[in-house]
Amino acid sequence: MSWLQRLYQTYEAASQNADIQAQDQKLMPYYHVNQNVQIIVTINDKGDFVRAEVCRDGNGKVKSKYLAIPATNDSATRSGQIPPPHPLSDKVQYVAGDYFEGYAVNPKRDFHQPYLELLSSWCESQYVHSKAQAVLTYVKKGTLVKDLIDAHVLIVDPDDKSKLAYPEQASDYPDSILSALNKNKGVFDQGAAFIAWNVIASSLDTPTQHVTETWRDDSLFAAWQQFYATLDSTDGFCYITGGTSPLASKHPNRILRSATNAKLISANDATGYTFRGRFTDTTGMQAAGISAVVTEKAHAALSWLLSRQGREEAGQAIVAWSISGIEVPQPTSVAAPLNVLDAAKTSGNDDDDDDDNFEEYEDEAAGTEPTFQHSNDLGYRFATHLRNTLQGYRQQLPEHQQISIITLEAATPGRMAMTYYHESMPSQYIDALQTWYTQFAWYHTYRDDDSNQQRLGIQSPTPKQIAQVAYGARLSDALKKQVVAQVLPCIVEGEARCLPRQLVELCIKRACNPLALERWEWEQALSTACALYRGYYLRQSDNKKRSYTVALQPELTSRDYLYGRLLAVAEDIESLALYVAGEKRNTTAQRYMQQFANRPFTTWRNIELALKPYENRLKSNRGGYLAKKQQLIDEIMSAFTSDRFTDDSALSGEFLLGYHSQKMQFKLDKEHAKAEVENDSDAA
Repeated sequence: MSWLQRLYQTYEAASQNADIQAQDQKLMPYYHVNQNVQIIVTINDKGDFVRAEVCRDGNGKVKSKYLAIPATNDSATRSGQIPPPHPLSDKVQYVAGDYFEGYAVNPKRDFHQPYLELLSSWCESQYVHSKAQAVLTYVKKGTLVKDLIDAHVLIVDPDDKSKLAYPEQASDYPDSILSALNKNKGVFDQGAAFIAWNVIASSLDTPTQHVTETWRDDSLFAAWQQFYATLDSTDGFCYITGGTSPLASKHPNRILRSATNAKLISANDATGYTFRGRFTDTTGMQAAGISAVVTEKAHAALSWLLSRQGREEAGQAIVAWSISGIEVPQPTSVAAPLNVLDAAKTSGNDDDDDDDNFEEYEDEAAGTEPTFQHSNDLGYRFATHLRNTLQGYRQQLPEHQQISIITLEAATPGRMAMTYYHESMPSQYIDALQTWYTQFAWYHTYRDDDSNQQRLGIQSPTPKQIAQVAYGARLSDALKKQVVAQVLPCIVEGEARCLPRQLVELCIKRACNPLALERWEWEQALSTACALYRGYYLRQSDNKKRSYTVALQPELTSRDYLYGRLLAVAEDIESLALYVAGEKRNTTAQRYMQQFANRPFTTWRNIELALKPYENRLKSNRGGYLAKKQQLIDEIMSAFTSDRFTDDSALSGEFLLGYHSQKMQFKLDKEHAKAEVENDSDAA
């Protein structure tokens, strides 16, 4: 029950935090639900109709508003022939007494009487509120539908003015309430339109109310909470608070936006088939009891946390939070990337290299190629950038403020399960995130929010990206949720959890087949595969651990890494030759990449032979560039031993690291060279 206790404590802390309550996404009051509302009806405090209007957005377009309304446990999860009413705001067919007396076509059930009885019982109690009393006075008049028609909110049947219209097409009534309603059996039922109340003063002599909207009045919220708490009369020991209080017989739903009816805790039944274990009672009170207020507050806190800072997709929700309500970095979000091209333009050394003609082409460039030591520069910059990003959270969170992480999944429309829960101290949680972002960091293309352009940065992949790379962009929701469930513990529990080897192998396999993917898709697969392979071996035990850096490692002379570097050099030479000739097509290295991964020695001979015509093409106008690349090939070849070079067995994912790091070395060197040329031009 620790998760319930943490959520209850979070609600108590957040409800007393003025800064949190002042935010747009304020904490949801318990015994209330959020509801899509289509109509706002304004009455005065004497129960007289003033006006009504259809809800609209800031641009004046008809759109439902998502507002907080009082609710019972039954109405929050209502179903059946006559679903239980909400106590104050509800649909037209519940609130309007004249709906079933003439305006509805063939009414089969009367929803108004149960609504009237519930609201009356509230107003007859000691916890009555003036706004609730005003609403009761008005609805008893039974003129709501007529007033809404006169206010041009509801639409009457053109052939029978005494009936509401049931149109089949919303376009027949443009800019009307139909735009905010859903069809029911092929027609728009205006009786399903939801109403919220606005209560104003009846005269200038009446004291002015600071809040007229019922969905924003905290005193109205408190009055309903106090009244409804008296309806649950079964007292018992609450295992959360440690005291005696009315126990919950039902628990709230509406936690997930994608599965509003799914319950995390289902009520026990007394008549159907239910396994009770050792319990002998029919009410379930022999089990661990939770007070009604605690479960309401805990579920309200969970719903608030998910909407405020969580991630929800396809019935799966993940959120990390602190008990104080202070926002914490989410485990499935992307850390702020480091723009490596900007870093390349401001870094480097003072070494002088031969100055050939500089020319940029597509993603590559030719000419001056100084040795940019980004193994030191970018490594230090990325570590500093990441540390500064997380330092703000370290300072905000108290040292002993616990962090909780929870994962929820809705298996069916009415059932939800907690599939993962983890608690840690703030320092441990931040350290775990920093470890993930550091160990699984690699070059990634991202969209810059300021310029809305694609940038090259260093960051770690998200669980969603890993799932898409491993199984393809069209993978099922069930498979995507499975991958997220596998990766999440590796993020929040630090080095204690190792990434599943299967995910690494699947990503490597897709990255080795560029011809089967779109270019952007292959680049994402390549980056993700390198990140996972690097991180996987950084988390192995001492005898299996391998240390790879994001930057090129010229000192690394393993067979697979060297073969990857060779493939990158061959691709760079052919790319420039194709650009010079004005051709746009895949290089031989890209076309042979899958075969190269399986039989490197045999395939390299074919790539080397295919490279000769392109080298001849570059001798005349890119001689300096070609000489450096041929020298680089010789250096890489000399790092092989004869037996390792002629070994034709399949390459591991390590060759992708050598391949991609070498490609990025070329790109960063050329960006640095371009910056130096621009600086020299400005100086001149």
